Amino acid sequence: MVDVADFELDESIHGKPLVLVVDDEEVNRMLLTNILEERYKVETASDGLEALQLIRRYSSILSAVLLDLSMPQMNGFEVLKEMRMDEMLRHIPVLVLTAQKEAEIETFEQGASDFITKPFDMPELILARVAKSIRMAEENYIIRTTEKDPLTDLPNMSHFKSLCEAEKTRLIAQSDSPAFIYIDIVNMKGYNARFGYTEGDTLLMKTAAVLRNTFVGMPVCRISDDHFAVMTSAAAHQQQLEDFRRRLRQVGKGTSVEVHAGIFLEREGLTPNVITAIDYARLACATLRVNYNDALCYYDQKLMKESDDRQHILAYFGQALEEHWIKVYYQPIVRAETGEVCNFEALARWIDPQRGLLSPGVFIPVIEDYNLGVRMDLYMVEEVCREYEIRKKGGLTPVPVSLNFCRTDFDQRDMVAAVTEIMDRYHVPHEMLMIEVTESGFSRNAAYLQEQIDHFHALGFKVWMDDFGDGYASLNVLQEMSFDLLKFDIGFMRNFNPTGKNGVILRALLSMAKELGIHTLSEGVETAEQLEFLRKHGCEKIQGFYFGKPIPTSELLEQVKQGTALKNESPATAKKFEERLRPMQ
Repeated sequence: MVDVADFELDESIHGKPLVLVVDDEEVNRMLLTNILEERYKVETASDGLEALQLIRRYSSILSAVLLDLSMPQMNGFEVLKEMRMDEMLRHIPVLVLTAQKEAEIETFEQGASDFITKPFDMPELILARVAKSIRMAEENYIIRTTEKDPLTDLPNMSHFKSLCEAEKTRLIAQSDSPAFIYIDIVNMKGYNARFGYTEGDTLLMKTAAVLRNTFVGMPVCRISDDHFAVMTSAAAHQQQLEDFRRRLRQVGKGTSVEVHAGIFLEREGLTPNVITAIDYARLACATLRVNYNDALCYYDQKLMKESDDRQHILAYFGQALEEHWIKVYYQPIVRAETGEVCNFEALARWIDPQRGLLSPGVFIPVIEDYNLGVRMDLYMVEEVCREYEIRKKGGLTPVPVSLNFCRTDFDQRDMVAAVTEIMDRYHVPHEMLMIEVTESGFSRNAAYLQEQIDHFHALGFKVWMDDFGDGYASLNVLQEMSFDLLKFDIGFMRNFNPTGKNGVILRALLSMAKELGIHTLSEGVETAEQLEFLRKHGCEKIQGFYFGKPIPTSELLEQVKQGTALKNESPATAKKFEERLRPMQ
């Protein structure tokens, strides 16, 4: 179809829209040219091959084609077929020139806009039919550009919304209810990488066709990229989804195409608008990235709560920092050999004025997903430093505090400079803060991690590897990195079996760390048996509920007052134990 801008440009140059007359009889070409040239600029072609060349050359400004069916080399049916297969040509209106009434139905099936009967003895009727076809094509162009996705020809989101509202009324009248489905093609990036973006676009168009042919008469749209949405009958959606997935597997280029689908079913008390319903389905679909083997997921009460929590956390995160809703809780880390507290780990707890205590398992993933971790972690450094003098004055012998940094912190800020500035502003010695990092946070750039560790070391900080052994941290990294301590992942204690494989692995890792001159800490310790095993095999520091849960500074000081606090080790004792091991160079 003629692009509006090109159409206006053509009129400004030629004064008339362009049409192409295709007929192997010269007399017919002359007759039609004489009829049309009063209103149009006319080009002519004597056969199908020449016609296709001209159609492609003028595709951006061609308003209509008048096409004879019976021609040598390539007939009109073949030209029509080629045009309908070409995305750039398929929307140009074609009026068929024929004296065969029986051919009219077939030409309409092939995509013709109208027909003009031979002989050409009614000029005004011919002009009227051409004008009508051009006008209808222009109106369809406007619909396509305002209501349709240009690649798949599916409705866009705006048009989809209005279609859903009308269909929803019909379903309810039939005692049915709507099911909203969000569809995501699995590993579309891999498909594009393997077959190229042209084939990727072809797959998207085939997916759209399968959706139309499966959810017949129901609103379907392409949201963006490889994401589609459907509204259909709740009663029929399961069978339709099964049929869709089965059909789609066959359309890939030598590979089975799979999809993830999130589904939202309206129910009493939860009848959101169309956009919100699709968003609920999208949230359900997003969970399948974690549960990769599952294909379908329904939006339920659990997901509703997670969505509500996420929105609340993002809305109030800044205020939570400014008004100190996020508190530092300290969990003791005990020297295995003496039973004295040698460190505390600083942990974030969100005390919300509306919702009470929010679990770290709720707000930490949201903060990390939205790259807010650096703000949180520097806030925690500042809070630890602010409370340093409070702890000292309350009778707690100062011991270093460890703090875990998010994996994205170092990508966003110069953390060495930022942490040092805060520590120096509060006059807290650098050795009073232990930096915990996970190897996974630096898997893309090990050299950068070592550079950051070196900077921290040069300024008097200690750096610990957190979550060692959880499936991310590799033994290879220990050949390249100079960590001061390995913090064994809590999974070792959850699966504790001193006489099984778990015990063998723990003993080997503890022995290896000692030979490398790296200190060790095990978290998640809850029983005397676990403590005795770790102490016996050389684990130096212990963390877990066996010695204490995380509590705020106020409760730590209350324990000191009541004489129930664990004893903090002295700087001299700490120095003695820390100097027992010398890192292997």
